[in-house]
Amino acid sequence: MFGSLAKVASRAIALMLLAGASSVSAKADSIEADVHRLRAFTLELPYIDEGFQMRNYDYGGDAIVNTMERIRLTPDLPSRMGYVWSTATLPDDYWKVDFEFKIGGKGGYLYGDGMGFFVTKERGMPGPVFGNKDYFNGLGIFFDTYPNGKHDFSVPFVMGMLGDGKTPYDGAHDGDANRLGMCEAYFRNLKQNSKASITYLKGSFVNVQLKLQPKDNWINCFTITNVTLPENSYLGFTALTGDISDNHDIIDVRAETLRPEALKNYNYMPNIPMPPMAKAATGSYFGTLFKLLMVAGVCGGLFVAYKKYSAESARRF
Repeated sequence: MFGSLAKVASRAIALMLLAGASSVSAKADSIEADVHRLRAFTLELPYIDEGFQMRNYDYGGDAIVNTMERIRLTPDLPSRMGYVWSTATLPDDYWKVDFEFKIGGKGGYLYGDGMGFFVTKERGMPGPVFGNKDYFNGLGIFFDTYPNGKHDFSVPFVMGMLGDGKTPYDGAHDGDANRLGMCEAYFRNLKQNSKASITYLKGSFVNVQLKLQPKDNWINCFTITNVTLPENSYLGFTALTGDISDNHDIIDVRAETLRPEALKNYNYMPNIPMPPMAKAATGSYFGTLFKLLMVAGVCGGLFVAYKKYSAESARRF
């Protein structure tokens, strides 16, 4: 009797596993269907088209396009500044920008100054804020490698600022007066490229996550809440060197948004260790798998107990 029950239970578990996998696959397909790739913001090798033009972006200053490897915003030389700016504006309601970068150079103890990620009303206006103009209007995420003052945290670090077009960046103190979020992250002179994922939801948040090396986990760097950026804002990457220097490279940029129907039901979890869309698929899968394994364990235990009971009964008689 128990043998038959065990067979039935094993078949039921197999069917449940198959159904669970199908459900996870369907959810993943649904997530992918809701995502809209923003191809106007893609930067990838070889960066230029057949007419030797960079499509959808402008670059300038000391930036150099290497069609085989990277866009170098600044070389490891003093007093350099470079930028890459989109020619189109990001969606106003929601966007996620993923980019790959590398910062480093020959300097062992002194190096700088750093790189900026901007989503602002203005574009292509060089200046002292990591290669962008001061008094900018929008979002600035700074990958800072040189301390201008004394702090209770280490350098390099990543920080976020919201500019209103009237407030200057506190460069003398590495943005102490402007900092709305930050994390320490040693992204300089690493063997392989690093990645960043920045997500914005209008009226809600900006979230910054980092993956310093390919084998590392995603780091939830910081989240700024109650954020509404200016409409029709451009995407930009900038870098600056002073008396000390570094190479600042952009390797790859990709952006996406959600379709309006999906955006209504968007559920953001701020403390997860990876970008939220990826978690939506993997979290449900492992939850289902854990429950199925628990059921399998209970059934297996009952079957072992029955075999032991049958053996003992046979000895008595």
